[in-house]
Amino acid sequence: MPNNPFATMANPRPTCREMLQSILDGESTAEQRHYFSQHMDQCNPCFQSYELEMAIKKLLKAKCAGEAPCGLIDEIKSKLQVQTKL
Repeated sequence: MPNNPFATMANPRPTCREMLQSILDGESTAEQRHYFSQHMDQCNPCFQSYELEMAIKKLLKAKCAGEAPCGLIDEIKSKLQVQTKL
């Protein structure tokens, strides 16, 4: 895999979560999105996290007329994680 375009001088080895968050927040470049897409082909946890995050965003967008209230997405994710551990 090519050099990680998410890497910076301050953070030369970004975590999967950091890369994913940049993608989800819309703060990534086309090069970074392409890199992460290739990364997900080899990293099942990243793929699953991405799919879950996108499903939550899609659901919220469909059910909410506007922006989701602050903290709602995190609250839903934490409840889903607790339920999947049971």
